[in-house]
Amino acid sequence: MATNAVIERHKKLISEGWVRRFTAEEPRLSEMKEFYESLGMEVLVEPGGADSEQQCTSCFEAEGFTDRYKTIYTRGEEAGEQEGHTDLFD
Repeated sequence: MATNAVIERHKKLISEGWVRRFTAEEPRLSEMKEFYESLGMEVLVEPGGADSEQQCTSCFEAEGFTDRYKTIYTRGEEAGEQEGHTDLFD
């Protein structure tokens, strides 16, 4: 997916209530997908790459990286309430 298309897709997902979590490759990708689902969250796995104009894309432009790395988004079960919350003990 071209960088501009990825950026537009990211903006659309955010407007739909999705929270971007992180970009990873296997096996962490599947592990974290299962983890978020076990918390009752809806999980979306998107092709990896830049999701804003500020991010460097050189790693994802290297051969094979765009197929290996995916970005996890979540929504649902307290995902919106936890966004921006940094104190784990409140």
